[in-house]
Amino acid sequence: MKEMVEYMAQNHVFHRIINGMIRIMLAGALFLLLLHSVFSTSFVGTLVLEDGSWQERTLNIADNPLRHLLLFVVFSTILFLVRKVWRRVHVRVTANIFWIFTVITLAAGTAYVLMTQLYPGSDPAKVYAIAMQWRQGDFSAFQEEGYLFCYPFQSGIVLFLYLLSFLFGEGNYVGPQLVNVICLAVIYGLLAKLFPLFGDVEEVGGGKEHGLQTAVYLSLFAWTPLAFYVTYLYGILPGMALSLGAVYFALRYLCTRQYRYIAAGSLCMGLATVIKMNCLIYLIAIACFLVYDAIDLLFLSKGEHRRKWMASLLFIACMGLSVVVCGKVNDRLVERITGQELGEGEVMLSWIVMGLQEAPLGPGGYNGYISNVFTANHYDTEQVTEASLEDLHTIMTRMSENLLDEGLPFFARKTAFQWNDPTFICLDRTRGRKGAVTMPVWLKSLIYGRGSVYLSILLNYMQTLILLCALLYILFRWRSRNLYELMGAVVFLGGFLFHMFWESSASYTIPYFILLIPYAVCGMAEWMRYLETVIEGIGKKENMAVEEQGNGKKKAILCVAALAVVLVLTAFTRTNLFDRTIALNDDLQGIDASDQFYKRGDWEIGY
Repeated sequence: MKEMVEYMAQNHVFHRIINGMIRIMLAGALFLLLLHSVFSTSFVGTLVLEDGSWQERTLNIADNPLRHLLLFVVFSTILFLVRKVWRRVHVRVTANIFWIFTVITLAAGTAYVLMTQLYPGSDPAKVYAIAMQWRQGDFSAFQEEGYLFCYPFQSGIVLFLYLLSFLFGEGNYVGPQLVNVICLAVIYGLLAKLFPLFGDVEEVGGGKEHGLQTAVYLSLFAWTPLAFYVTYLYGILPGMALSLGAVYFALRYLCTRQYRYIAAGSLCMGLATVIKMNCLIYLIAIACFLVYDAIDLLFLSKGEHRRKWMASLLFIACMGLSVVVCGKVNDRLVERITGQELGEGEVMLSWIVMGLQEAPLGPGGYNGYISNVFTANHYDTEQVTEASLEDLHTIMTRMSENLLDEGLPFFARKTAFQWNDPTFICLDRTRGRKGAVTMPVWLKSLIYGRGSVYLSILLNYMQTLILLCALLYILFRWRSRNLYELMGAVVFLGGFLFHMFWESSASYTIPYFILLIPYAVCGMAEWMRYLETVIEGIGKKENMAVEEQGNGKKKAILCVAALAVVLVLTAFTRTNLFDRTIALNDDLQGIDASDQFYKRGDWEIGY
């Protein structure tokens, strides 16, 4: 890693411009999500309709910002004291900790799968059923209005489950869930392995990285939503594991300039997009950094690195080629196995139109638009595109003309819908599914009962900590010369921007939110270092006087900027727009949202 640090520590004007733009956008996104987190909480609840029927709906309840602030103060204090004790006892964390945590992940995930053995539900049930139909020679999913007729891009995950059935046996859904456990361990391991690029470049190679790797692992263990998705057979975990593999190999290439990492990263990217198409966001993020790398090498660097700019562009071309080749291989295999031809399916533009409409579960969620416009236009791609464009123009015109009353509130509620549920609907994706074994009482409580309430509350505060510490990371390392440390954060930013307009669901955004955890760990480390500096400086008036003389102007500017933000935010909190965009509270609409979240009154559960 030291070679990479030396190369990545750049300070030319072009670097500072790009670095600053990325950090400004990240800070804005994190600050918006932080406001949502401290002022409200979202969860999947229930609405009672006029006809007496029930409908699932993402509800919002008011939160207490002071409690979140107090928790941060308490957590910082405890961590500060623990850090002092840790240093005094000279505890040394070795590289073996990586394998220890990997074994723990595999063991815990396997135990969870075996204790639940939940049948697939919702969309995963559809793709798994189709894979098993293939085993029986049933290819009806390709018929008109069939699942693969409408969504041919899902053939990759169906083929994946179909091939796994030869390994685990037809109808054995537990086997693919265990594969998800392996993917989860890979995800945790890669996030910990990639951490040096998220941390202080001066500490890389100095032995301290194992301590921060431990902190990253412990944080991943504590933040449980992604772990619940091991029983969710929809390609989320395999796609993310392969995509993170592509990120890892891209960074290894930037470190060593060895071409074998180009091949490995390209293969990972191609396979990832076959399983999950939205993994293209990872490709775009990696490509952006490789383009920057090529520009830097060609125009701004000197010495032997300068001659290697074409290799970075070659990496992008290889990833694109891999995506195309893997897609073609997948299509040919599917057509060979089924004897059916894959069609064009529904138009991608329709998903954007649907993402800008209201839906039963929440703003931008699935509401049947994509199927309706596909059927109404007789499956003609050109007609569907034209109809979608007309609807998109109508929606955007209406929102722009009513920006404060409709436009901003819609996007704010959509953001809360897919980013502000502290569980990222992992419990909702687990509930209601039958299992092949009797679930332990404590686990049943954790998913359905009082345990789920305690878990949701804990995750609510953890969500604030992650966002706040990730924001601290951006602020403390604002002048960092290592642009490449932001690759994971740019993937998160890409997911944030993409799902601002695409179909929304917290299950779609969770693979991006978890990327913030390594940044949050390093942000907390920076915060601890700052506290130590402040405490050590107390009483040293001479040193403080010298420091004030050199940095007085800079501190004054920062204080004025912070005061301006506080004043603007305070004024904004007193507006009606704030209540409709940030401090969302469905209790004010006559809905017993708080009782549902805390399982009180009619919603109380005894276990």
